[in-house]
Amino acid sequence: MKDKAFYSSDGDFLIVPELGTLDIQTEFGYLEVKPGEIAVIQRGILFSVKLLEGKARGYMVEVFDGHFVLPDLGPIGANGLANPRDFLTPVAAYEDRKCDFTVVNKFQGLLFKAKKNFSPFNVVAWHGNYAPYKYNLDHFCTVNSVSFDHMDPSIFTVLTCPTVNPGTACIDFVIFPGRWVVQEHTFRPPYYHRNCMSEFMGLIRGVYDAKEEGFTSGGASLHSCMTPHGPDAGTFEKASNAELKPIKLDDTMAFMFESSYLFQITPYAQNNLVQKNYYQCWQGLKNHFDDSKNTQ
Repeated sequence: MKDKAFYSSDGDFLIVPELGTLDIQTEFGYLEVKPGEIAVIQRGILFSVKLLEGKARGYMVEVFDGHFVLPDLGPIGANGLANPRDFLTPVAAYEDRKCDFTVVNKFQGLLFKAKKNFSPFNVVAWHGNYAPYKYNLDHFCTVNSVSFDHMDPSIFTVLTCPTVNPGTACIDFVIFPGRWVVQEHTFRPPYYHRNCMSEFMGLIRGVYDAKEEGFTSGGASLHSCMTPHGPDAGTFEKASNAELKPIKLDDTMAFMFESSYLFQITPYAQNNLVQKNYYQCWQGLKNHFDDSKNTQ
């Protein structure tokens, strides 16, 4: 984006790179965001992106109601999950130059542009708490069961954008990083379920423990609300027969955009990017119920 900047009047962006480092120039200064890190750029903030490695790929979500905040920790207490000290804001960096500059604005879903004869990145200094920021996902302090049962993924929430209805979110940004898994007497992968939230899954690196085959970095899955889903057949058989000793999941970083709202698939994605045979990952599941073991 040479001599061009963008801002949204509609909402806040959460950017999740998967491939390539982003050099994001904002009115507040620069953010260098690598895969494994995230950036949040709020409504109304101008920014421009350079690709330091020539190419990039990743995920982005925009929220139109409220802003991203840290989740309430409740009984977890003072420490855990994403700690405020690990979020970084830019240091002021300005440029004073004449040029043919284009500013693109998204307003009510439409794009508009304006021409300037100078760079708008001319802010010499700033103060306050409405500023873009970045966060390294490797700094996330995981919380998990140390006895039994698979915990709800809400314990892996990095940021949330709550709605006016208590307990529901416009977006929960949830990650599944490397961690120790130690539960006893438990089916350790995510259990089969359906719920009132829409779940958009992505993979930044490594292998996702509920989909060990066919779910690659840069890919995504979408399970809309009340749509049943869970581990594929191979993962089910492996987890059902595994010795339940402590294991460490290394070098993995999956994430989820979870929302109480519905996601609409664009015509382009529907016609070009949908995996038509996705359902077949569950076709190998077998019925293991044995009524002879039923005790009265």
